[in-house]
Formats: sequence, structure tokens, C-alpha cells
Amino acid sequence: MGIIVALIALSVLIIIHELGHFLVAKAVGIRVLEFSLFMGPKLFSFTKGETIYSLRLIPMGGYVKMEGEEESSKDPRAFSNQSVGKRALVIAAGPAMNILAAFIFSIIFLANTGFYTNTITEFYEDSVIQKAGAEIGDRFISYDGKRLYEPASDINLFMYGEDGSDSELVYYDVSEDKMVKKIITPGKTATRVRLGFSAQVEGNTGSNVIDIIETDSPLMKAGIKRGDRIIKLDDTEVFTTPDIQNYLNTTRTDKSAPLTITIERNGKMLTFENIKPFSDFNYTLAVNLEYKEGNIFEIVGASAKYCLSTARNVLMTIKWLFNGTISVKELSGPVGIIGTVGSVVETQQTFGQILLNLIYISSFISINLGIMNLIPFPALDGSMLVILLIEKIRGKPIPQEKVGMISFIGFILLMGVLVITLFNDIPRWLL
Repeated sequence: MGIIVALIALSVLIIIHELGHFLVAKAVGIRVLEFSLFMGPKLFSFTKGETIYSLRLIPMGGYVKMEGEEESSKDPRAFSNQSVGKRALVIAAGPAMNILAAFIFSIIFLANTGFYTNTITEFYEDSVIQKAGAEIGDRFISYDGKRLYEPASDINLFMYGEDGSDSELVYYDVSEDKMVKKIITPGKTATRVRLGFSAQVEGNTGSNVIDIIETDSPLMKAGIKRGDRIIKLDDTEVFTTPDIQNYLNTTRTDKSAPLTITIERNGKMLTFENIKPFSDFNYTLAVNLEYKEGNIFEIVGASAKYCLSTARNVLMTIKWLFNGTISVKELSGPVGIIGTVGSVVETQQTFGQILLNLIYISSFISINLGIMNLIPFPALDGSMLVILLIEKIRGKPIPQEKVGMISFIGFILLMGVLVITLFNDIPRWLL
């Protein structure tokens, strides 16, 4: 059930993208030959005006076919015969629709759940921000030159990319009515012992059922799989994620010693021996921020900030991929997306909670689709916008055959990336 819902959700986001191209193409007078829901063999179609509207067999995505999109055409209404401005509008409309959809989804989610602001409400022990002079009620503005838009996720991401170096903190001192800039060194959480997995949520508590196994974790190396239920650690029974964390970090005397793990898989008990946990820590600013339910204007503002934050974080992640902050092994593709959405659907929560979580993750994926498509990589919309810019500068179009070749090369490269993500995602989600 989860996979089916995930496929439908992903398809809806792709169709929204294609709908952007379609609506703007129609609006500027380009001849649209076909608008298709899904891919593969045609199941049903009808013609309205000059456009065929079709439903196809494979419930994944969709497409828009325009006259002169991939070849030269003498039709004055062909895509290739339109002005640079009109073609740019059509191309940019797809990513723009994804970003607009993400904005609408986030409004719905935040209206029902509330949102974080940048107002400081609490300091934890040894908070570096408190030591820098900030007080309760002050507003956290930026860290390391990056403004806080969606405070909770922004801080988490900033800390993920930390290396412990000094960084600039900017906050607004409410009592003094002024901006304050300080150089701080991020703190560290206490060392924690881990097995390298996240658990399914049952009710509002992490369970003992494995949801996602981290790449190269002790569990993955031992052959433990997603969906396995951890019954015992050594001779101690565990029922929830807190039980597991407590045993690893408190109960055991020698916390680095190998473990014996008993799991339940498809009704059978399996035992895995000599599994060695690992320890790590996180960088932290040790601060808590205000969480509130706002009026419609505050919700719209928070939604806009969420979209800005997510868009920037997509670009930061790409940068980290190139500078080595994150590994290629952490890349995820369609299988990972479907698995993530599916796991949201399959959690032991109320229908309303599941629906809200599905809306949230759809917003996140939609803005990722929009921003990724604007990157100037061959075969993506961003590369077509660059080609149109070159055409505008040159004063003459690039032959469609050459544009098609560039797109084909980009498609092959994208297929290579897809293969890499499959190697990453299949062990996490399918094995």
C-alpha cells in the first residue's frame, strides 16, 4: 500500500511539473500535440482541439509533446519557431509549478502543525550562543553567513556540515534593540553509541522495527534488513527506540564491546553475533527556538521561508557532494524517494497525521524537483534556459539537432547517476 501511494504522490508532482509546461505553452500559442498522464503504452485518449489527452499504462509521471520541441519544424506555431522569451517561459514554467505546489503544500502543513520562529526560548547546558551574550527572547538571525529561514531544519543542516571551526553568529538583541555579531565555536553533544539505523514510529514513539539502515552501518554489514524487529540486545529485551538507546549508552559497562542481536523477521527469530556498535557526536548550538501557531499571514510568511530554506539547502547539499562533506554513497534516487514516502504512509499513526506527513514530504520533494530542474545540467530545464541565453547573445538559434545531442548526452549522464542511486537505495529499501 505504501509503495502504491508513493508512486501516485511522485507521479502527481511530475504531472504538476508537466502541467506548468503545458499551460504556458498553450498561453503563448505553441502547438501542443499531446499531454499524457503516466508513461508507456496508451490505454485511453481523446482529442480536444489540436491536442491529444492520453492515459498510459505505467503509473509514473507524464509528459508534454510540443510541435518542434526536438526537431526543426516549418509550423509557425512550433516551439522552435517562437521567440527566446516565449520558449524560456515555457521551460521555466515546469520548475516554477513545482515550487508553487511546494509553497501551497507547506501552507496546508504549517497551518495544521505550527512552525518555528527565530526567537530564542531556551538554552541547553553549555550553550555557545548563551555564552556569546544572547538572552531568552533575542532573535537568531544568521550563522556562518547563512540566514535562518526555517530555523529548525536550517540549524540541523548547518550543524551537519560543521567541522568545528569558528563561525560568525548574528542575533538581534531585543533589550538593546540592535544587531550583535560574535565569533563562536560550535559545541559538541555527548558521545553516543549507535548501531546506524532509524526506527519506525508507532504512536508517537520510535519502535524497535528498523525503518532505514545507514550506509556501511554495522547492521547493514551483518545482513540485518529494513522491517526486522529487534527483540534482544545480548540478553536484554527491547521494545522501543529509547530502550535500545538506553541499553547501548547506559546499561552496558563496556559500551564498545560487540553485541549479539536477536531479531524477528517474517515470524522467525534470527540471531546475529559479534556486531560492534560505533560512537559519534554532533555539533550543536544548544538552543531551543519558539514554536507557535500563527495567523494566516504568519503561516504564509513561514511557508515562503520554508521554500527558501529548502531551495538553499538543495544547493548546499550539491556543494557538499563535490567538496566531500557528504559521500556519493549517501545519494538517493527514485527508489529512495518511493521508500521514504512509503514509510510515511506505513507508520502507526492516525490517518490525519499520515496525511499531513505526506503533504509535508510532498512539499519537500516538489521543491527539490523544481530546484534540481533549474540546474544547468544537460537534459534538465536549466540547461535549456542556458542554451536560450546563448542564443539570445549570439543572435541566432542553435540547431535543434545539436540541442537534441546535448540533451541526449545529459540523459546518458543522468542514467549513470540513476544507476549509482540504485546501488545505494536497493540495500537500504529493498534487500
